[in-house]
This record gives sequence, C-alpha cells and structure tokens, in this order.
Amino acid sequence: MEQLDVIWLWLQQKGLPILLIIVGTIAAYFLWRYIVRAIAGRIQALDDEEGSDLDKRTTTISRVLKSSGTIVILSTSLLMILTELGVPIAPLLASVGVFSLAAGMGAKTLVQDMLSGLFVLIENQYTIDDVVDIGGVRGVVEKMTLRVTVVRDVAGTIHIIPNGEIRQVSNMTPDWSRAIVDVGITYDDDVDKAIRVLQKIGDMAAEDEAVKDKLLEAAVVTGVEGLDDWSVRLRIMVKTKPGEQWNVQRWLRRQIRLVFAQEGVELAFPRQDVKLVQ
Repeated sequence: MEQLDVIWLWLQQKGLPILLIIVGTIAAYFLWRYIVRAIAGRIQALDDEEGSDLDKRTTTISRVLKSSGTIVILSTSLLMILTELGVPIAPLLASVGVFSLAAGMGAKTLVQDMLSGLFVLIENQYTIDDVVDIGGVRGVVEKMTLRVTVVRDVAGTIHIIPNGEIRQVSNMTPDWSRAIVDVGITYDDDVDKAIRVLQKIGDMAAEDEAVKDKLLEAAVVTGVEGLDDWSVRLRIMVKTKPGEQWNVQRWLRRQIRLVFAQEGVELAFPRQDVKLVQ
C-alpha cells in the first residue's frame, strides 16, 4: 500500500508535469509547422505562377525552418524533462565543455556546415527540385537542411553532401536553360542543305504541341561547329524553360533522325576504308 502511495505521489509531483511537457511539445511542434506553412502559403500566393522561383525558394526555406524548429523544440523539451526528473542540468551542460576540446574539430565542422547552408539559402544558390552538379554529383535536390544537401541522381541513388564540403555548385535549372544538340554529317553532304534542314526542324519545334510550350525563344542553327575526323559538326540550340532542356533535346534528336533521312542528308558515323592491293 505504501508503494502505491509513493507511486501516486511521484505521478502527482513528477509524472503530471512531464506529461504536460510532452503534450506542450507535441502542440508546439504542430503549431510551429502550421505557422511556417501558413507564412509560406502567403508568400507563394504573391505571384500567380505555379512552380516559380519564389515558390521553390519559399518551399526550401520553409523546410529548413521546420527541421530547425523541430530540433529546438525537442531539445528544450528534453532539458525540461531532465529537470523534472531531478537530473542536474548545470553539471550536464558543463560536462559538455570537458569534451569540447576533443570534439573541437567535429564542432568546427558542424558550424562550418551550418554557416555554409545559411549562405546557400541567403544567396539562393539552389533550391529544392533544382538540378545541380555538386562536386561531381549530378541530380535533383530533394532535401536541404542547414547541415546537409540531399541529391538524388538519375539512377535513383541518394547522395548526402555536408554543406561545408561544397566548393562549387553548377545549377542547371535557374531562370532559363538551353537545349543544345550537335549533328554530324558526312563530308560528301551539302552543308548548306543540312543547315536548312536543321533550321526547318527548329521551326517545327515552335509549332509542335509536345515542346512549343517549353520554348522561350526560336531555335537557332549556329552553323559549322567543328571539322571532326568522320563528320562535319553542326549545332542547333534553343532557349527553354528551366529544366526542360533535356526534353527538348530528346525531341530534337528524334526529329533529326527522321527528317534528315527524309531529306536525304546522311548522318555521319565512324567508318574505315579498306583497299585491297594485288
């Protein structure tokens, strides 16, 4: 009976405050997410364009705020619970200083990662859903925190890159992109005719339902870009909406294969002439 009284007394003195802390933590978690989501929604509503740069940047920052706020809420809750359980917080925090020298390099790296992530957000170097090349890793930015950037490549592999290790970023989807396709024709073909056919394909792109909405400007044939071993290299390029260059390039290559064959322009490929001497 005395044991039950002790348990009941503990529940009243410690259990109830701890329960209230847990409930408050859950409420603060959902409230914080709601506030961030509401503010992000208001900001994204400032323009009428779906998927604009403002929308992407707002989404990126809101996700970082959600994750950072969650860490702060959970850390505060844990300290409050430890205090209720009678664990002395001051010595616990002081003990961190004992290991600070040993963990100095790790702490330095952590601070560097977070500062780098902060500058990425401030300078808008890239946002979620951008296609980037970071240190040889190319893919779509799926997630970003102040510490790391998560990139998924074309094979579906996830790459987790600490922000402090990022030295150079190539962003392939800001503002606009450019589809560039090189075509090799044989040395025996009429270069001027090939250029006209290539320009015809570019004009077709401006009218084709599959790609016309992806274009920002008319296609341009730049002319002869190189005299290679087996071919005369021509180039066609067109300015596109961000991230649409790959779809447009695939469309152009298909049309080049079909239309060049119809017009009698031969695409070059490596060949070898063999002479038999008797």
